Amino acid sequence: MAASGLVIAPPAALVLGVALLAWAWLSPTSVDAEAPPRAAVATLAPALADAAPPPAVTVLPAASPAPTETAVIGLPGLLEAPETELRASLLAALAQRDLGGRLYARALARRCADLAALQTISQPDRNDARHQRAVARQSALAAGCSQFASAEWLAFVNVAADEPGGDPLLAVQQSDLDDAALLQAVFARPDALLLDELGERLLLRRIGGEAVLYFDGQRFDDEDGRATAQAALRLLPCQFGLACDERDPDVWLTCLRGDGCHGSRAEREAPAAQALAARLAQALRARDGSRFLPPP
Repeated sequence: MAASGLVIAPPAALVLGVALLAWAWLSPTSVDAEAPPRAAVATLAPALADAAPPPAVTVLPAASPAPTETAVIGLPGLLEAPETELRASLLAALAQRDLGGRLYARALARRCADLAALQTISQPDRNDARHQRAVARQSALAAGCSQFASAEWLAFVNVAADEPGGDPLLAVQQSDLDDAALLQAVFARPDALLLDELGERLLLRRIGGEAVLYFDGQRFDDEDGRATAQAALRLLPCQFGLACDERDPDVWLTCLRGDGCHGSRAEREAPAAQALAARLAQALRARDGSRFLPPP
């Protein structure tokens, strides 16, 4: 039989053609056509409902850096945080004012003052690895201090009279407490930075109308004795967790000033001072006030 010219479409092609005609006839406006098919939306809805909500976004002041791990470090750890994160460390300290954070913020800001006193970036001594590391810390601290205007870090160094209170460590450090009252405050919380700030006040007693450094029945009133007591007081905070190695600005700044590059505070002090520091720490931990006070 001769071909009639009519081509019979395969079933699949026929179905597709009908579907296309139906789509063209029923098609909505061009704006609506861009919306995903209803079936696809229905399929995605359960998945979106089960998905975790996006994390909240905290908007920080323009001058503040993005949050770092320093935000969750305890106060002593902030003194050991990278120098390049100085602003984040200082703000983290201020957020813990009720725990003593204002005292720690002041100590951090003072590093910029110490840096400014050096005036220039030192050149590393190729023959002294400790000096090289001190220069690296100077450069890192310079980067950290550059996050502040000079007036800003100075404001943190100088505690204004109208500043909010509530810092227990700063209250002790700025108080007129002495003798037994001061000892009781320190016994309650022998914080390493507080001990570093108090210095000679911990041992200063008035005996016979004279201000004398005193401990364990001994007066440190001659030149050698006073030097030993002062050195022991510099070492005492190390006994309570202060980082007194090359991370300590007291150590690496001394190196850059040309007063000797040491690995720690203890390394530059005599054995007598180290022994006295250990005895002081023992008495503080035992809360033995009798060892710090002369007989009545």
